[in-house]
Amino acid sequence: MSTDRDFYDILGVSRGASQEDIKKAYRELVKKYHPDLHKDDPTAADHMSEVNEAYDTLSDPGKRQQYDTYGKSGPMGFGGTGQAWGGPTGGFGEPFAGFDIGDLFGSFMGGVGRQQPEETPRGRDLSVNLTLTLGEAVFGTKREVQIRRYDTCPSCHGTGAAAGTSPVTCTTCGGTGEVRQVQNTIFGRVVTAGVCPKCRGEGRVIDSPCTSCKGSGIVKGDRTIEVTIPAGVDTGMRVRIAGQGDAGKRGGQAGDLYLFVSVQADARFERQGSLLYHTVQITPAKAALGTTVTVPLLEGGTETLTIPAGSQHGAEIRLRGKGAQAAGERRRGDYLVRVEITVPKTLTAEQRKLYKLLIETEK
Repeated sequence: MSTDRDFYDILGVSRGASQEDIKKAYRELVKKYHPDLHKDDPTAADHMSEVNEAYDTLSDPGKRQQYDTYGKSGPMGFGGTGQAWGGPTGGFGEPFAGFDIGDLFGSFMGGVGRQQPEETPRGRDLSVNLTLTLGEAVFGTKREVQIRRYDTCPSCHGTGAAAGTSPVTCTTCGGTGEVRQVQNTIFGRVVTAGVCPKCRGEGRVIDSPCTSCKGSGIVKGDRTIEVTIPAGVDTGMRVRIAGQGDAGKRGGQAGDLYLFVSVQADARFERQGSLLYHTVQITPAKAALGTTVTVPLLEGGTETLTIPAGSQHGAEIRLRGKGAQAAGERRRGDYLVRVEITVPKTLTAEQRKLYKLLIETEK
């Protein structure tokens, strides 16, 4: 279709528009008028032909200069022939030079163009709940865990092929994993590439599957594995053990094993990050006069502390570097011993007498 309308008006750009502006306007008009996108519009093909004719002229610097100088009926002899400048039939072939058809229409035609082949299947990730003591969580430990997972088939060593055989090159795609189709459209010949339906993109097929794994290359069984728990973990944390999940099919990458940590409560200690707290109870007399106490240590054993005379309820004595360790930290935190002053609920006759004497001295 040849038109008498001004080419700049057709594309909706000014005469001083840059090539990038012209290209952008053209792409928008393709979306607006392309016949394949507007099959219910009988005028779409005519509009598209008009747009192509305008774009073919204005996108070529030489043709654009001739058009700006002489118009359509200039010395080049364009016009009057019923022929679009882009090709001998007035079709949609040449104006699309420089455009990837699949890329141009992929977003609104369901992904025309190359399809990605399937990746070799990766094994599934697995998870195990793991309960630790406070000491194991703070200092780290090694534990054995029981899991049920898929491992590489020992019969075929993961190939999926029966003993004495091996996978062969797919005859449908020639080992490329993809097949190509050529379609004649209003744009000309459009080549699309898709995943080979026979080998599913692997490029190989198994004619004689392994009887143990039925061609998958993996078999399921129970395993006991030793895992290393890093120092400083706490309840709610997740530890990743790389490559200890299910094996991947046909040589695919193995999944990971995740340990979901839960730390048992310890009646002796309270943990807050890298700090450990322990509470000691003393009488008012010992708080007033001072005393010594023995406290437990997380790593085992005990330590003797001096409670200074005149210590108040809630006072804390700090032991540096003897607390917990937080994940990612190299050093242990501090150990804080809290002083709790307790008043006796019952008194002996002698204690009552002494408390009365004490009251007399406080008057």
